[in-house]
Amino acid sequence: NKQDFKKGEQVNIKYMEDKDIIKILNAINSKKDYYTTSSCSGRIVLLEMKSKKKNECDWIFTKHDKIKFNEIKNSLIDYHIKNKTSKNNNQILFKQQPLILHVVCRNLDAAKKLLDRARKIFKHSGIISINEKRVVVEIVGNERIETIIANNDFVADENYLKQLIRYANENFEDNKRKGKEFLRIIKGI
Repeated sequence: NKQDFKKGEQVNIKYMEDKDIIKILNAINSKKDYYTTSSCSGRIVLLEMKSKKKNECDWIFTKHDKIKFNEIKNSLIDYHIKNKTSKNNNQILFKQQPLILHVVCRNLDAAKKLLDRARKIFKHSGIISINEKRVVVEIVGNERIETIIANNDFVADENYLKQLIRYANENFEDNKRKGKEFLRIIKGI
């Protein structure tokens, strides 16, 4: 039964900040054999890494769209001003991340059907969890950038940041195009 399969795990789309992903989520969640648990249409972020652990960082900037140089510059200035009494010399990372979806599939056949279609666009998609109750498929793009833009030894100059932003925005556009293409494919399942 569809309700039992989807009970309690679906993300509440109504409150999402990431508006570009909502159409894809609605299309997937409208299908009887699928529901989404976590997702992102893609984003550009600045993080201060306090250690090598993913959850030990400060989020300086996040946007689910293309960015402008002044947004990054002003975020870095504001962050530096707020933290100037700190002696931290942690790495500041610039990340442009692709679309990612986690889709729970009713069974292996449903997962295979979804993967066959997803891999036409997102080649690195695959099954990340499988048990007797469900199969979880991760659909993920490959347009990404991750680089250090500052630490205690250096700070990237404006020209480098402008080029980095240009490449990140180009990747973001490719990512958006692929998301729209995937939406058309998903509607056909």
